[in-house]
Amino acid sequence: MKLTSFVNFVLESGVPIKHWQKNLSSFKGIHKGKKCILIGNGPSVTYGDLEKIDGLDCIKFVFNRFHKVYTSLKFTPDYTLSIDPLFIDDFYDELINEHKGELFVGHHKTLANDSKYNWFKIKTNEEFEFSDNPIKFVEPGGSVVVAALQIAYFMGCRDFFVYGIDHSFSKNENNNRDTSSTLAFGEGNHFIKNYRSDKAWCPPNTELIEQAFLKSKLYIEANGGHLINISRRTQLNVLPKLGFDEFFNRLNHKHDN
Repeated sequence: MKLTSFVNFVLESGVPIKHWQKNLSSFKGIHKGKKCILIGNGPSVTYGDLEKIDGLDCIKFVFNRFHKVYTSLKFTPDYTLSIDPLFIDDFYDELINEHKGELFVGHHKTLANDSKYNWFKIKTNEEFEFSDNPIKFVEPGGSVVVAALQIAYFMGCRDFFVYGIDHSFSKNENNNRDTSSTLAFGEGNHFIKNYRSDKAWCPPNTELIEQAFLKSKLYIEANGGHLINISRRTQLNVLPKLGFDEFFNRLNHKHDN
């Protein structure tokens, strides 16, 4: 076996030999038994809901440019995560400086200021595969939330709730601008105003995302967990649903007791 082939074999074995792998290994099982809520940025998100979530005893993930709400809302996530290469190219310095919680970045290469975030390897297979060990790889399935599910699973969480996943997107393709026809412009897909700051974005592959969520659900359930959609408005119908108010009342009651 050639040296490069051997190194790649070891890297994908899950043995933490590189610095970034050793960083990730420190998170293994740290939230065993804790519930986890993953907060999307869809238009159905409300500040009132976020204030309620902030007071719950659960692990909280936010994504990408969520930090824009911190000027007008007190909210403390445990983790911020980003994998979108366009977003990272456009807003990397802002993300590094303004995020809250531990920062995770999935990218094809490590970036500047690598002491300020936890890097992980993105891998895309023809068929989505839920990874229970991000030291090997994380398969995003077209969604940053799906990537976060795998990180949180590695941390020991087994009961997951996704909020703010409207799973409905409007776009103005190309808009006669000098850019790739595969890109789009336009706002209105997030509860945060001016989310993309008039920069191009890559339209999500909704079918791919649905399959990734479904396979994630099946994997999590097969291992004794749950994956439930508590979004107030959603077209992600592959997950079981629970009304947000009922979810909050259940968890808040347990917290009070």
